[in-house]
Amino acid sequence: MNPTVYNAALVIHIVGITVMAGTTFLDFFTFRVFRAAFLANDGRQLAMAGYLHSLQRFLGIGMLVILASGVAMMVELHQVWGVQLWFRVKMAVLLLIIINGLGFRRAIGKSLSQALSDGSLTTHWRATNRNFMLVQLIQMLFFLIIYVLSIFKFN
Repeated sequence: MNPTVYNAALVIHIVGITVMAGTTFLDFFTFRVFRAAFLANDGRQLAMAGYLHSLQRFLGIGMLVILASGVAMMVELHQVWGVQLWFRVKMAVLLLIIINGLGFRRAIGKSLSQALSDGSLTTHWRATNRNFMLVQLIQMLFFLIIYVLSIFKFN
C-alpha cells in the first residue's frame, strides 16, 4: 500500500463529499429565496430558477469525484473496508443519495423549469414546494448519516 496515494484519494474524497453536501445545503437556501421571489412575484424567480438548475452540475461533479476517489481508496486498501458493516451501510446511503439527488431532485428541477416557462407553476406550486423541501431535507439527512458513519466506523 502506498500511503501517499491513499491519503491523496482520501482528501479528494472528502472534498467531493463536501462539494455535494455544500451544494445540497446551498440548494436548500436558494430554493427559499426562489420561493420568496415567486410569492412576491418580483421578477427574480426566473434568475433564481436558472441558478437552482445550475446547482445540479455541482452535485454531479461532486458525485463523480466521490466515486472515483472511493474506488481509488478501495484499490489501494485491497477492499479492507468492504466487509465492514459501517461501510456497507454507507454504500447503501450513498446509493440513496444518488437516487434522491440525481434522480428525484433533477426531475423536480426539470418540472419547475417547465412550469415556469409555460406559466403553470401557480397551479402546481404546493406540490413543487413540498417536493423540493422533502428532497432537500432527506438529502441533508443522508449526508449527516454519511459523515457520522465515516467518523465512527462502527462494526
